[in-house]
Amino acid sequence: MGERVALIADIHGNSPALRAVLDDVRQVGCSRLFVLGDIVNGLDPSGCIDLLHAWPEQVSLKGNAEFYTLTPDLEDFPLREQPLYEELIRLILWWRARLSAAQWHWLESLPDLIVWNGACLVHDSPLDRRFPERRSVPGIAPHHQELCYHSPGLSAEMSDDEAEPLLAWLAAERLSSLFCGHTHRPFYRRMRDAHICNVGSVGLPLDGDPRAAWAVFEERIEGAPAITLRRVPYPVDHTLDIVERTPDYPSFTQPGMQEAYRRMLTSGVHWRAFLS
Repeated sequence: MGERVALIADIHGNSPALRAVLDDVRQVGCSRLFVLGDIVNGLDPSGCIDLLHAWPEQVSLKGNAEFYTLTPDLEDFPLREQPLYEELIRLILWWRARLSAAQWHWLESLPDLIVWNGACLVHDSPLDRRFPERRSVPGIAPHHQELCYHSPGLSAEMSDDEAEPLLAWLAAERLSSLFCGHTHRPFYRRMRDAHICNVGSVGLPLDGDPRAAWAVFEERIEGAPAITLRRVPYPVDHTLDIVERTPDYPSFTQPGMQEAYRRMLTSGVHWRAFLS
């Protein structure tokens, strides 16, 4: 057997869930940890960064939340008065206020895509990252483009036709595996000669299973690599305590949202299902 590697994503500021996953990573015996973005967008962004920094052999990349947080000149964003962006900007400012200067600079240093040992590691899709011009919004400055785009990501239900551009890109780049997050729904599929794995979400699973999700990649000297999806129970009540202690979280100003957030954490179902 070769090296055993952990891949996690979509922590969403849920430090109790991250702590439980890191404990599981240690027990499994992974020598390396890759973090596929969306670390800071939640109730404890600073605590989650501190937990990752305490981990040896950790490599992280940006998700859309990190791009949002680092966006400059928010006051000049032309769509800032639209309700969607008003709420997003309030969230961004709340996350920023809880980051130290060192944590901010660390986020700035993160790449948006990593190629490692024949695998592509990305938050949403490598096509979104490598070809941003395909999703460019006319009239929006380049440094504001990320605010206007939310990738659909990769799902287990994607058809062969939908996957064709992705598989063609992987083949052209001579990459045999792709690991991503973003949708909060884990899956592993073998498509042609490529291994496609969405590692799920540590902090906000949305596949009906509230346990934290992550993936193990294990190299083999002969044959295909072993990819295992894992689920980890964690003390959700600790996260619910943080929810209770954080009434100023901008999303909670919407009527019913704080309770919907609680129910999302305990059910693994998106908060929209709980708002009337």
